[in-house]
Amino acid sequence: MIVPVKLCSPRAKLPTKQHSQDAGYDLYATSMEYHQNRQVCYGTGVKILIPEGYVGKIYPRSSIRKTSLILSNSVGIIDAGYTGEIFVTFRQWDLSEIYTVGDRVAQLVIEKIPDVKLEAVEELAKTERGDNGHGSTGK
Repeated sequence: MIVPVKLCSPRAKLPTKQHSQDAGYDLYATSMEYHQNRQVCYGTGVKILIPEGYVGKIYPRSSIRKTSLILSNSVGIIDAGYTGEIFVTFRQWDLSEIYTVGDRVAQLVIEKIPDVKLEAVEELAKTERGDNGHGSTGK
């Protein structure tokens, strides 16, 4: 499958995989802006056309552990049909290391979406777990 990517900044780089078996494509920072509440927003200079039936997911890279950043929305979603620039926003929890322009700041994973239909019902089938939620299986 070929996915069209437009580079929309002079600093933009095509997303890359470091190894052929990597799941994600690294996204590079082309710009950086500070926002309220210690948020740092990175532009990637990349626009992408996710095919219908697929979704792009933005995850932090493992190198995030070397920074004081937390991806603001845990996982970013790029729906098929969105063709604007990909931005990645982090919350900075202290004033130590962050990414700079040119760094690989996140990774893009493209996944197929299963064809699912939701149906309203009066009752759900009984399961072993039932409605036992957070912490119900112990520590």
